[in-house]
Amino acid sequence: MGRITTIFTIWIVGFLVGFIGWLVYPQISALLVTFVPMIFSIFDTQITNAALVGLTTSIISVIAVLLWANKTRDNRF
Repeated sequence: MGRITTIFTIWIVGFLVGFIGWLVYPQISALLVTFVPMIFSIFDTQITNAALVGLTTSIISVIAVLLWANKTRDNRF
């Protein structure tokens, strides 16, 4: 697959994710408004906050490692 085809495919996938996300957002937000209080009532607030912070930190660290790995010129991954 050529470079132009790869870039075009990434562009199309990004467009579709954004387009579908825009259409589905009202339903997802209504669902989250329903489930988030239920989740907070099931678990202790401190455990829920710790889980959210752990998830956020893991996502940030994965992004940081990906950026660092792609900065090196001798990339064999």
